[in-house]
Amino acid sequence: MESKQINKNYQVSRKTIFAIIGTGLMSFCGILLETAMNVTFPTLMHVFGISISSVQWITSGYLLVASLVMTLASYMHKRFKLKHIFAVAIGLFFLGLLLCVTAQSFPILLIGRLISGIATGMTTPLLFGIINHDIPLQKLGRYMAIGAIIVSMASIGPTYGGIVLYHLGWRAIFLIILPLAIFASIVGLLNIEQTRPIEKIHLDIVGFIWIAIAFILISLSFNQASAHGWVSFEFWITLILGITAAALYGRHANRTSSPLINIKIFKYKPFVLSFIAYALCQLVNIGMAFLLPNFGQLVLGATSLFAGLLLLPGSLLRLFLMPWGGILFDKKGPRLPIITGISAILMSGILFFGFQSVLTIPLMAVFYAVFSAGFSLTFSNLLTNGMKQLPRPLKGDGNAAFNAIQQYSGSIGASLMATFIGISQSNAHGLSFVKATGLGSRHDFIFLIIMELIMLVLQIVNFKTQKSTSSEN
Repeated sequence: MESKQINKNYQVSRKTIFAIIGTGLMSFCGILLETAMNVTFPTLMHVFGISISSVQWITSGYLLVASLVMTLASYMHKRFKLKHIFAVAIGLFFLGLLLCVTAQSFPILLIGRLISGIATGMTTPLLFGIINHDIPLQKLGRYMAIGAIIVSMASIGPTYGGIVLYHLGWRAIFLIILPLAIFASIVGLLNIEQTRPIEKIHLDIVGFIWIAIAFILISLSFNQASAHGWVSFEFWITLILGITAAALYGRHANRTSSPLINIKIFKYKPFVLSFIAYALCQLVNIGMAFLLPNFGQLVLGATSLFAGLLLLPGSLLRLFLMPWGGILFDKKGPRLPIITGISAILMSGILFFGFQSVLTIPLMAVFYAVFSAGFSLTFSNLLTNGMKQLPRPLKGDGNAAFNAIQQYSGSIGASLMATFIGISQSNAHGLSFVKATGLGSRHDFIFLIIMELIMLVLQIVNFKTQKSTSSEN
């Protein structure tokens, strides 16, 4: 079946546009709830009598499950009808919603969030799979930006969560989203078209097991660090076992004819450099979304309402800048928006660190707006630039890898932020809870700055590599 990517008129059908809207809004609902829960952590810690290291699994566990499901995206899109995938995701989303609304204990709430993570793990790759397969290459940058906008609008989650938590309680966060989720379900089911043939391919179960072991062990290692410290045996043995499992997946993928994700994508250096920077960008993004509302409440003593509102200006700024970032990519190429964006992200990290002792909610809102401006120019363009480096037969694997690492790196970001704070609280040595949390937050800001510097260096090298490759061709 002919792909619209080779349509010489560069036209996008009405059904494709509405399919993007339906799948995008469904993904938005899932991610909105994920980010909204960040502002509820102090409340949930009090209600269920748990620590910050435990409550962070509401975010990191959700993202971990979503990332694992996303590793199956390439297989699912080849093996099953896209509309059927979407229908299953809808059912899981509403089941997870029901469990969260009725939860009387933390384990039930966590199970509900994990089931919702499965749903998001199905809908987000579906959104970007439709864009990558059915949008003409000449319009790919702007449509990738549109997809990223729909998903990134969920960055208003802490604001949404803070307002609802303050006025109606945390359970209402799940109920209010219900009408939008129903609307998204209907739009998606009515407009998703099957523009590619179904293939009867083999599921790489062994590969999935190795990836699952790697993801879970690496995530658990940070919990061990929070409980026992960075130099503990428990942290290092769990981390090493996780990395070993990842290496064993690579060995397995080289030996099987139909790997879960074809690791040949990592033979393309510009793709790898974009991929790593994309992962770090999302790690920093989720890290910020976790850290700032909790810093506002636990250190500055702000209410959930104001802690949520501090992210609102930056979140709204993304809506305006992301489309421009995609258009800039299409017209000027990737270097200008990506390098400019990462520089702004780095500047925001330095500002948060330098002014931490005098931070206020308004000042944090300004610094987060700087971060959001940089994120808007960087995030979707790293994905677009990375995908353009792959030949068409590998684009499905690239899409699955990007979507999986987006969620997983977010999970690691939340875990790391909680780990630094948890270690500081455990080793307070006479410091008050507020001061210990502030010290842990300072370590968080330092870590984020280091990640941002690595992103910048990677992309400087990347564009030199792309320029060299282009001149050789």
